[in-house]
Amino acid sequence: LPRIVPFSFETPLFAGQASQVTCLVSEGDQPLDIQWYFEGQPLKEKAGVTATKIAQRASLLLIDPAGWSHSGLYACIARNTAGMSNYTASLEVHARWIIEPTDKAFAQGSDAKV
Repeated sequence: LPRIVPFSFETPLFAGQASQVTCLVSEGDQPLDIQWYFEGQPLKEKAGVTATKIAQRASLLLIDPAGWSHSGLYACIARNTAGMSNYTASLEVHARWIIEPTDKAFAQGSDAKV
C-alpha cells in the first residue's frame, strides 16, 4: 500500500496569506495516482487553489490568497495496484483585522458608539 507522510497547514493562517502542503508518498509501488480532495469531494478548479504533481511521489497544494471559503478538510489520496491510502489535514482561515480593536475607557454614564 502507498504510505503518505503526514502533513499539516500552518496555523494561524489569516485571510490574504498563502499556504502550501505537500503530499509525499514515501512507500508504495509505482505507478502512483495522487489526488486531492476538499470536504470529501475531488478538488476542482477553485479560485486561489492549485494542485501540482511535482514528482512521481509528490503533489503540492497551494492556496494563495487564502479566504474563508478555503477553510475545511483537505485530503490527499494515493492509489496504486496494491490499494489506496489517504491523509487529511484541516485548514482554518481567520479574518484579518483592518484596524486591530483596542480597549477604550469611558466615563461612567457617558455614551459610547461602536
